[in-house]
Amino acid sequence: MLLQINDLTKRYGKGKTALNKFNYEFTDGIYGLLGPNGAGKSTLMNIITQNLAPTSGTVFANGKTAAGRDYRKLLGFMPQQQALYPDFTLTRFLYYMAALKGISKKDAAPQIKELIGRVNLKEYSRVRLGGFSGGMKQRALLAQALLGDPKIVILDEPTAGLDPKERIRLRNLIAETAFDKIVIIATHVVTDIEFIAKEVLLLKDGEIADSGAPAQLCSKINGKVYELLTEQSELHNIRSRMSVANITHENGRVCVRVLSENVPETEHRAVLPTLEDLYLYHFGE
Repeated sequence: MLLQINDLTKRYGKGKTALNKFNYEFTDGIYGLLGPNGAGKSTLMNIITQNLAPTSGTVFANGKTAAGRDYRKLLGFMPQQQALYPDFTLTRFLYYMAALKGISKKDAAPQIKELIGRVNLKEYSRVRLGGFSGGMKQRALLAQALLGDPKIVILDEPTAGLDPKERIRLRNLIAETAFDKIVIIATHVVTDIEFIAKEVLLLKDGEIADSGAPAQLCSKINGKVYELLTEQSELHNIRSRMSVANITHENGRVCVRVLSENVPETEHRAVLPTLEDLYLYHFGE
């Protein structure tokens, strides 16, 4: 599958440009969209899923303009909001979503049975969604996004509000679906994509600030991430000079993880950068 974004621009009124001549090519695998609120992530996803029309630019799927029923069949979308029907059972909800996608009941039946098993909700298939936990609701939303075997799957903040165990469970489920699909994840939880994304796009003010494989991106700030062993009284001074990523206590002293263009003069040790460090480097504390 090939999804091409060519010169995509979206303006709201006269003063706000949400996307500015955005260009990228997506192939099978997982892509992470990172950026602060207002960076253009939601706008990009809404244009790809045809919930929003661009001001200019074009989306192509396998070389054809992305439009119409044939293109929509390629799409699966998992929204951030858990706007589920509390009185529907999981099975009824999935049949309802299948009908909205134009999938016949006969074709939907084996898919629904298989997807309920994949998201580990088999014993809850007859339970009303109103009784589901947050993690169970997210798994139900992932199941509906995968109905019809879409080749382009868009996930908006899929692990928002989940505890660590549910986050890991959902993250593994997403990774399992991506072997023959383009999966695009917008998230603020950097660790959700650090180990599963093929490529990460850093968005800022509607443009790509940087992109590439996580390891490749992190290597760009090698030699700029340090841990300082200091006293609590020095924290204000450190914050005034460097970006602080983390503060912990170590053997009675304070260990401060910082980003710095220059080698710190105080006691320090160089550490390998993470994607979270990279995010801080581009977007600040």
